[in-house]
Formats: sequence, structure tokens, C-alpha cells
Amino acid sequence: MTNQSINFKRERDFGDLFNATFSFIGHEFKRLGTSVLYFVLPLLLLSAISSTIYSVKLQETMQNMVSSAGDPDPFAMFTAMASISSYVFFNIILSLLATTMMLCTVYCYIKMYIHKGSAGFTVNDVWREVMKNFGRLLIASVLIGLLVGVGFVFCILPGIYLGVALSIIFPILILEEINFSDAFSRSFKLMKSNWWMTFGVFIVAGIMIYILSILLAVPSMIMGFKSMFFNIKQAQNVGMNFSIEFYVVTALTNLISQFFTIIPIVLTAFIYYSLVEKHEKPSLIEKIGQMNENE
Repeated sequence: MTNQSINFKRERDFGDLFNATFSFIGHEFKRLGTSVLYFVLPLLLLSAISSTIYSVKLQETMQNMVSSAGDPDPFAMFTAMASISSYVFFNIILSLLATTMMLCTVYCYIKMYIHKGSAGFTVNDVWREVMKNFGRLLIASVLIGLLVGVGFVFCILPGIYLGVALSIIFPILILEEINFSDAFSRSFKLMKSNWWMTFGVFIVAGIMIYILSILLAVPSMIMGFKSMFFNIKQAQNVGMNFSIEFYVVTALTNLISQFFTIIPIVLTAFIYYSLVEKHEKPSLIEKIGQMNENE
């Protein structure tokens, strides 16, 4: 099979965006999954380990704070919280790297799929494309995160607006190979008059992923409730004492749930191409050009 079976470059309605997303993931599950496992899983594992260590240290810190509640030192709480600041820092950094690698891997895979056809590239080709784009995508992730974060701090609505309006900036950076400032303005331009539709698509996708994550988290929730009831039964007053096993299971659950983010990432690529077709009609222009050449 030399030509891609799914055409990204066409305008799609609400339902067709989801149909195309799941069709693409189903068709490319093996090779796309292999790419994600090779390139993203190591960072996800490091992030999960860091998150588990941070959770355990936070529990120990909270227990020490409760135990020393009568300590006359007014800075005791700040000292305790400062002791886990390094864990917070490493957790944020590893999470950022893993998220960016997931974005970069999926979008680079889609780029190869579109340009070379379904059977025209290998996982190694995807890796070379990832290495070429990871650095600038990481910088873009930090800038967009800060911008959207500021929007949420001042008022929730600006943060939501910016989050949706800039959602297609990552596929633009990868698929069009333009710089950040041009991608920034192009994202707003393409999203003009289509913000509400895109927002609705992301709401539905978010609900789907939330339900899947809840179902996946059932074992860790059961373990959490057991720990909570045990603490209540034992009348412990030093805070909740969750077991290491609980944190490990929770970390594994979060690790697996990260793979669900492939759905909105692929969905965003289809949204991007749909908006391009709606605003600029490149496929129609290309067909007209081919007709003129044949005359």
C-alpha cells in the first residue's frame, strides 16, 4: 500500500473528526504505538517514578507537620515544604519533557504519513524527524504553557480561550515548518470563527478520556478507600497513611492513561487540516492547477 488510506487534507464536520481520528489510530496502531513506546515511554516511566517519590515525600512531610503542630517555630511549615521543592521541580520538568515528546512523536508520525504514504516510512524515519523538531516544540510548550497559565491566573475565561485558540500551534509548527511567531498568528487566524466548534470537540474528547481514565483508575481508587477506612478505624490523627503499593499502582495507572492523550493529539491534527481546507481550499486549488496542466 503506497498511498495513505486516510486523507487528512479535507474539511470535516464534528462527527467526521472523531471518525477519522479513531480510524487513523486503528489503522496505524502497531507502528504508531511502537514509535510512542520507543520514544515516549522512557520519559513517561521517569515521570511516573518521580511522581511516586514526590507523593511519598509529600505524605511524610504532611505527617511530620501534623505531628509537630505544637512547634513554636513559625517557619517550620515553610521549612518542611521547602524540603520537597526539588521533587516538585523534577516532577514538573519530567512531565514537560514527556508531554512534549508525545506531541512531537505523534505529529512527526502524521507528517511522515502524509508526505510519504502509509507504507513509505519507518520508525527510524519518525525518530529523525522527532530529533529535528523536539527542541523548538519544547520551547513552544513552555511559552504556550506560561501564556495560558497567566490567562487562568487573571481570569479563567481568557485561559480557556487561549488554550483552544492556540491548540493547533503544535501541528502548525511540525507540519508547516514555520517559526513560532508565524505559527502563533496563523493559529489565531485559522481558529477565527471556528473557536466554538473546536471547543465543543475538545469538550467531548475530554469527557471520553476522563471516563476511560476513571475506569482505569478503579484499582487504585479501591486501594485508596481501603487505606482511608483503615486510618479511620485505627483512629490515626497524623493524616492519611497510604501504602507504597497504592502510590505505585496510582503511578502505573497515570502512566497508562497518558497513552489516551494520543486521541486528542491526532484529533487536533485533523482539526488543523479541516480549518486549512475551510479557510484556504488548498486541495481545490491543487485540483484546478492539475486540470489546467492537463488541458
